[in-house]
Amino acid sequence: MGSSKKYRYYLKKLLLVITYSLLSISIIKNIYKINAVSSAQTVDGIIVPIIMYHQVKGSGFGNDVISPSEFESDLKYLKDNNYNTITMTQLIDYVYDKKDLPQNPVILSFDDGYLSTYLNVYPLLKEYNMKIVLSIIGKSVDEFSKVTDENIEYSHVTWDEVKEMQESGLVEMQNHSYGLHKISKERYGCSQMANETQEHYEEFIANDLNMLQEKLMEVTGSCPTTFTYPYGRYNDNLENIIKKLGFKATVTCKFGVNIINNNPDTLFSLKRIRRAHNQSIGTMLKGGMATVKISHN
Repeated sequence: MGSSKKYRYYLKKLLLVITYSLLSISIIKNIYKINAVSSAQTVDGIIVPIIMYHQVKGSGFGNDVISPSEFESDLKYLKDNNYNTITMTQLIDYVYDKKDLPQNPVILSFDDGYLSTYLNVYPLLKEYNMKIVLSIIGKSVDEFSKVTDENIEYSHVTWDEVKEMQESGLVEMQNHSYGLHKISKERYGCSQMANETQEHYEEFIANDLNMLQEKLMEVTGSCPTTFTYPYGRYNDNLENIIKKLGFKATVTCKFGVNIINNNPDTLFSLKRIRRAHNQSIGTMLKGGMATVKISHN
């Protein structure tokens, strides 16, 4: 009888030790998980990753094309790891007006304005209640608004679709130029031509970008605050022109994450992480985070 009581006593003690150990492991894992994904602070400001997408469709996979299931897996990863999608407006308001940002902010940026964004991305945004920033090419939207061509391989969104997505609050429209997303012998994207005067160059850039600014204001009631460089090509001279035109941020194709503080200059030449086919978003984010020293104070 005595040995039976002693056995039950030690069994209870053992169960308490096991329970405490499991609880401790769970707490440690949660702390590690929070720290591992946190992009909250560095010595210089908050860290904001921007993921770059182009097409989300069922074929032609590569550096700029992923499948709908891959994009959905990105949304699941971000949700499971406590990331919060934000817009460029939210980021700009944080810098200029010191408005709060959610913990672990991340921007999902889509370039060009392909129809696949409307057909394959927009429904998932509604399902997961997440946001993207869509930088459109004005000329392409104009052209596909005049014809009925819904080929997923190359078609772009229409102005009606632009308006619908903007009004949802899940898709923020930004400027990717009206007609400069092209390469010719004379000009590569927004680059300055050989022997082109500075005066002519500034006027040329202003005319193109303002054309899209005015059209988006007419369609959506909102004027873009951010310019996404076609092909990611830019220099200090072009950046200064963009600033003169009133844009408060610019986006490049340089790899990395961004350290943002209350200095407006931190909103220019923003880096991105290209989301390519067969790549893990978690691995890509860790690679981007590795470019800066993160402090979890």
